[in-house]
Amino acid sequence: MSFQKNQHRYLGLMTRFAEGKLSGSLFVAQFMELWRTDRDADYEIKKSWNVLYDEMLIISLRKGEITNEEFARKWNALWGLSKTDQLLRDLLDKVFTACDVFSPDPDAREDYEYSEDELRTFVMSSLSKLKDICY
Repeated sequence: MSFQKNQHRYLGLMTRFAEGKLSGSLFVAQFMELWRTDRDADYEIKKSWNVLYDEMLIISLRKGEITNEEFARKWNALWGLSKTDQLLRDLLDKVFTACDVFSPDPDAREDYEYSEDELRTFVMSSLSKLKDICY
């Protein structure tokens, strides 16, 4: 539930970047550090499990024993995520991925990588969706 607790930190960070108050490199470093910290904190719950329930669900999905919808419902229940919580995590995961493919050097940038302007555009689009989720 760390992502939910820190949703306003994400909102502030993304807003500062969208407004040009942070460089792409600084935004990426801060966003990814916060995201990884929240991910790791959320996975702490696994230490209390006597069975790896998440892995069992993944295996069941891969074997076709459950549908995608059943998987999503059980996954969210396992992690204690409401529909809104899952929307938040999905959105932040997409921003994390965009940060992961950010390349500030135009000479070294691959076709699939984002420039700072492309990343800012993506974040601005995500920011409006984040505001809808948070409020």
